[in-house]
Amino acid sequence: MKKRIIWLMWGVFLMAGLWTGNLLAAAPSAAAPVTLEVYNPTGAIQVSYLFAPRLADLNGKTICEVSDDGWEAYRTFPAFREALQEKFPTAKIIPYTEFPVGTYEIDVDNIGDLLKKKGCQAAIVGNAG
Repeated sequence: MKKRIIWLMWGVFLMAGLWTGNLLAAAPSAAAPVTLEVYNPTGAIQVSYLFAPRLADLNGKTICEVSDDGWEAYRTFPAFREALQEKFPTAKIIPYTEFPVGTYEIDVDNIGDLLKKKGCQAAIVGNAG
């Protein structure tokens, strides 16, 4: 019974191949080269438009922190603050706690106005969230 099923299957495949002509057809020629465009998995993109001029340095500037309340912002923002104060002692840093905190809270049209109102000249936005 088992041999009979195997022979029957081979017969079906042979007939299907002969019927479609694929079994006796010549080998296909090589296809033209294909070009694929894929996204960079690192997330890196080329910046083609700057939203604001870049500052030469942060000395004497007011730097504001804006948090999406992502990965341990309560721990990392103080570390950023300390490192910035060491490197730019005349900079004034306004902590993220003085602004709305959270993904939805900072994703609003007036967040820039809030930063301007505080005198921000630079901003640290987000935190590995």
